[in-house]
Amino acid sequence: IFCLPDLRMFWNALYLPQLPLDLAYRRWPEALHDSLRQTVPLAVTQAKRIGWANPCAQEAGIVAGQPESSAYARAANLVLIARDTEREASAVIEAALWAMHFTPQVSLLQDGLLMEVSASLRLFDGRDALVQRLRDGVLELGLTPHMASAPTATAAWLFARQGDALHGDSATFTALLERLPVNSLVSVQPHLETLEAIGCRTIGQLCRLPRTGITRRFGKAVLTELDRALGAEPELHAWYEPPATFCARLELSARVDSTEALLFAARRLLMQMTGWLVARHSAVSRFSLLLHHETVRHRTNSMTPVTITLGSASRDLAHLMLLLQEHLAKIVLSASVIELGLQAEDIVSLAAPNTELFPAAVSQAESLGRLIERLASRLGEAAISRLAIAGDHRPERCSMALAAQGASSARKG
Repeated sequence: IFCLPDLRMFWNALYLPQLPLDLAYRRWPEALHDSLRQTVPLAVTQAKRIGWANPCAQEAGIVAGQPESSAYARAANLVLIARDTEREASAVIEAALWAMHFTPQVSLLQDGLLMEVSASLRLFDGRDALVQRLRDGVLELGLTPHMASAPTATAAWLFARQGDALHGDSATFTALLERLPVNSLVSVQPHLETLEAIGCRTIGQLCRLPRTGITRRFGKAVLTELDRALGAEPELHAWYEPPATFCARLELSARVDSTEALLFAARRLLMQMTGWLVARHSAVSRFSLLLHHETVRHRTNSMTPVTITLGSASRDLAHLMLLLQEHLAKIVLSASVIELGLQAEDIVSLAAPNTELFPAAVSQAESLGRLIERLASRLGEAAISRLAIAGDHRPERCSMALAAQGASSARKG
């Protein structure tokens, strides 16, 4: 859609500067990541050349653009991993689903996201609180973000690519933009030598050049990008549309033999599912975590489903995580788990939660329902029952016990 210039809008940009490296670290368990970053030189290659190198590799003299053979000569213990663009695209979608907790207006880029959040600032207690919650979730997904904000999408993206935590409002973003180096603009890349020769090193200096001269020497694209950053030119964005159904899979970095170790990976999948539910104004009443086993040892049944049925539909991440934890505690793994899957099975429409000052009857009923769900997850559905009126004139037969989470009748009491 076209976004007309309107400085009342507010954009957050999420740039993933080392996305290929982040995905490379996912090949190892989370507990080893800090040690790998400090002691193991690691690099991601593209077309037989170094594309991204971690700090340990950079200390050994490995830089982007080096041939693989030259990099091995500088560090014999160098670990090289080929770039996987499909996994990168999937990781950006993971971040987009998390971002949909905060706004439905999310636009995908190759290595990041743009989000229009002006309508969400008050709901999430302002820009700083929203940005922090967004950052925490992205870090939990195993990605390293640069966050920035501005009244225009182009300016926010330029800020994020320049560094982390660079934020500007309608009164200050122009001055921040003018201080950025001119090579921040994509459209000027073919003309950097010419701009350097005339002493134009910042965007502010470029803005002070005659517009007709810029168009004649560098083309119209430079002015277009500049005007979009300043809010004088409309911007074109395509909002991300979540799929009609949710089914996600996550390959584990190592074989897992205990259900406790599965919770961390399962939370990443739940974060995506709850973002998908928020974007669709829905909630889940039943979902399944699929434990895919190592087929070499376990040929007859290579997958164990863990199905969770809720008494009342929900999309609250903390609540769904507690229910999943209770169910996994009762599972005994017959073989190692190498992959997780999560699918939402029963979806219902759900309006935004009521944020009343005092708890209403609906809020109290929801709290009771969540207590029943947790008890049923821990003790089993058969152990929790509720009383209902039965059509019988005899006092001892005028009530019966029903399943607490279902409508099917049980024995009479």
